[in-house]
Amino acid sequence: MTQPGWNQSYGGQQSGYNGAQYPPQYSNQQYGQSRGYSQNQQQYAYAQNQPGSGNNANEYPKNERPGSEPSEPKKHSTGVVLTAALLASLVGAGVGAGVGGGIAASNSGGSGAVSSSASKSSGTTSSSNLNSTDPTVITETAKKVLPSTVTVSVKVGSGSGTGSGEILDTNGHILTNNHVVTDDSTKADQVEVRLHDGTVRTAKIVGTDPASDLAVVKIDPKGLELTPITFGDSSKLVPGDQVVALGSPYDHRDSVTVGVVASASRVMPADNKKTAYIPMIQSDAEINHGNSGGPLVNTRGELVGINTQGHRSTDGGAAAGMSFSVTSNYAKRISDEIIAKGKASHGYLGASVKTTGATTDNGKSKLFEGGVELTDISSGSPADKAGLKKGDVVVEVDGHRIEADEELNGTVRSMAPNTKATFKVQRGSEVKEIQVTLGDSDSK
Repeated sequence: MTQPGWNQSYGGQQSGYNGAQYPPQYSNQQYGQSRGYSQNQQQYAYAQNQPGSGNNANEYPKNERPGSEPSEPKKHSTGVVLTAALLASLVGAGVGAGVGGGIAASNSGGSGAVSSSASKSSGTTSSSNLNSTDPTVITETAKKVLPSTVTVSVKVGSGSGTGSGEILDTNGHILTNNHVVTDDSTKADQVEVRLHDGTVRTAKIVGTDPASDLAVVKIDPKGLELTPITFGDSSKLVPGDQVVALGSPYDHRDSVTVGVVASASRVMPADNKKTAYIPMIQSDAEINHGNSGGPLVNTRGELVGINTQGHRSTDGGAAAGMSFSVTSNYAKRISDEIIAKGKASHGYLGASVKTTGATTDNGKSKLFEGGVELTDISSGSPADKAGLKKGDVVVEVDGHRIEADEELNGTVRSMAPNTKATFKVQRGSEVKEIQVTLGDSDSK
């Protein structure tokens, strides 16, 4: 059983710096099997130049020198990977395992800055997509977004690595993944940011949020003409929309890949321990080692996702056309909170749950194929105060269909405390809509 909204500890996560084999195999109960994942899928974080040997599913692939070409990929069964930074072909895992690889040197190739007008902050605009077979649309999109895209280089202990990020405002705030700037619960000793024009600045970590796998760092903006990225509305994405992923895979900065949205509303684990789930976009825009934290944009050049996970073979081979990005709507709330107070908040329900099919007195429900049963209600919790009862089967939250416990967990935690959410539940043969005011997972 899992408890949606519980504030879970990440302190036990394994590090990529002690030679431990990481990540572990998933159990036979595969999260996401109902969404087409194979049983041998695994979740990894891309991390370069981390100690380790071997290329099996439980180990980091062998080190390669920074800047070298990755070895020829092999076709094998696929698994889910977190896309933390890499300068060489090394696979880490989970929240905090993305710190790896060498710090990018200034002699790494890259294009010059593209002229673009900078706004004071990253505003939210309509996210209607302009799907087109015209290649100039993608060219213009890249031209608009690359000045807002950065490479994040880190060092922690004897390990180092690179990731990607996007400029949030002219004050120097930059959004990236938590697993890019931390090793387990240890924050990087040194962070540097390389801008599109090649300028390198030291950065400080403003705050990290393992539960969303997001972090904000800040550089001194003095003397810089920063181009903040424009936020789009990720809730308006639909399957088939074109998207563009940008970043620094294998430290090849200013890289651009193109794909289409497969699903605009996946719920995926934030780390290998499956302690928290986050809303993600699934696309086939290829993301690789070093893309972590970089932007996924629509063809208007608006941010719709933060590149985080990729589908990859269990021995670190070729990607299989499935990439996952944290939704921009969620990322904007988290980054705004980190900038304002150094940390982010998450919704709390206060109920234990298990995945079950919704049923009636006469057997299987004809209304709902899935559902999550509330197996226990904490006294005085938001669930208790709202009138949810043990045995209720949650089938929707704010119109979002709930088919598994991780979906309820991710949906609740993605909402801010004090959010009023409508829960559609089946109680016996009745279907009820109950409004719940969510609590704060940090103050439960």
